[in-house]
Amino acid sequence: MAIYELAAEPLPEFEDGPSVSGCRLRLRALVAIGHGPERIAWALGGGTSARAVQRILRGQTKEIPARQLVRIRRLYEAWWDRTPPERTPNEKAAAAAARRRARRNRWCTGMGLDDDLLDEPGYDPHCAWRPAIGIGGATDNPLKVRRPYR
Repeated sequence: MAIYELAAEPLPEFEDGPSVSGCRLRLRALVAIGHGPERIAWALGGGTSARAVQRILRGQTKEIPARQLVRIRRLYEAWWDRTPPERTPNEKAAAAAARRRARRNRWCTGMGLDDDLLDEPGYDPHCAWRPAIGIGGATDNPLKVRRPYR
């Protein structure tokens, strides 16, 4: 009976799923490889605004709904090693601005994060920003978010 009671106890936050601090680091890593807050918000869908992404990046958000935490983790898994498209002057400028922001703030790319520690409270990566070229281009809708027709 004691074994059953132990198994029924809730797991710590970092074992239960992505943490707020882990998701902040994930989003910062996406910015470091060139994905801007607007692009990230668009990919997350569900009414996520660029302003909400900015607040997470700045560490101004203490709580994020569980569904959003999962979306951020899934987006990170899809894009951590993928660069954003730079087909147009606007896309190039947005990617360059994202990389400048990451460099200025010393945010590392996904290669600098330890995935096993990412969601543990207090985890602080030991590296800072470094240029990254990725392994290819990121898709525009990796989470298959349904969008209304325009």
